[in-house]
Amino acid sequence: MKKQPLNRNIIGLGANSFFTDFSTEMILPLLPIFLERFLHATKTQIGIIEGLAELSVALLIALSGFYSDRLGRRKGIVVFGYGLSNLIKPLAFFAQSATMIMTIRIGDRLAKGIRVAPRDALISASTPKGSSGFVFGFHKMMDGAGALVGSLSAFWLLWWLGESETTFRTIFALSIIPGIISMLILIFIITDVPFTPTPAKRFRPSALPSQFYWLVGFQTLFSLFAMNYSFMILKASDNGLALAVIPLAYALYNLTQAFFAIPIGKLADRFGKAALLSFVYLAFGLGALAMTTLGTLGAWLGFGIYGFFAGGFNSLAKAIISDTAPHDLKATAYGVYYTSVGFATLASLSVAGWAWDNYGSTLLFMFASSSAIVLSFALFVMRDRLTHP
Repeated sequence: MKKQPLNRNIIGLGANSFFTDFSTEMILPLLPIFLERFLHATKTQIGIIEGLAELSVALLIALSGFYSDRLGRRKGIVVFGYGLSNLIKPLAFFAQSATMIMTIRIGDRLAKGIRVAPRDALISASTPKGSSGFVFGFHKMMDGAGALVGSLSAFWLLWWLGESETTFRTIFALSIIPGIISMLILIFIITDVPFTPTPAKRFRPSALPSQFYWLVGFQTLFSLFAMNYSFMILKASDNGLALAVIPLAYALYNLTQAFFAIPIGKLADRFGKAALLSFVYLAFGLGALAMTTLGTLGAWLGFGIYGFFAGGFNSLAKAIISDTAPHDLKATAYGVYYTSVGFATLASLSVAGWAWDNYGSTLLFMFASSSAIVLSFALFVMRDRLTHP
């Protein structure tokens, strides 16, 4: 009899991610505007902050993943990473400069870097065979649902309290409440899945299969051209969306992310994860094109399409790694993957901020759109290289 994919660990880790993203997304849609309007940061500074934050995740993911595989246990590292993150994020309440926000963002992302690889490996270890696309889609859906509630909470508080700096800081402080709930779920509901680690030895790249490296290559190249949420928010502001409405548009992004995450996973299990990933690339390209050419309507369409993209980009990659990486090197594989994508993201966001400050947003978004569309066709043609030896 086939095992049910939604067991206690999968549901508990999903609930943990729901409340963690609830907390995080009360802050994230407001940070670019807070930096620009109240702390007077340039687009270049915002790009560097976000790029360094993503690189911080990547560097520690590799180390924590390798250590987790050597230790033979996952939960302790996951608890530490989530706990540190949920303590650091609300400190944005006290920030008086872009440098302070950068320190908080890097600290939060370092904490994420500690937890992500062992958490994904714990999800993988709890997943019945043949259900990885659905399970990682479910986890992404819970991420998106928590993010939706968080961004709607930010919108409601901005509407109720007004668009002042005090309101922004109050929202940052309140984000600690769902963070505490997420920790209680993690500590009291999740159980570890111990395994016998291989003897400690120097990691050899040849220990990971060729499919893994094809995946890393495509995802890294794509990340060199893509932009994250911060530039989408700033572009929406340029397109004419009112400040108080931007969290609502960001909520649309989270809604579509949550809505499509499981269908994307199910379709991937049926028709191929690499094929679905190529379609996700195409969606990003079309979303960036809409934001460039359609004004306010394009901002709404862009956020909606970007949510579809986010519902599949990392979850499909993680499912491919779950299917192809050896059991005792899964966390290491996730670490290598995130490290490569993290370096590409730092380069991408730093250059994107500089390009926006010097040449405007239109050229930037058109380049990102055309690059994503080209890569989507290339990936579709070469999709078998990511899933078959």
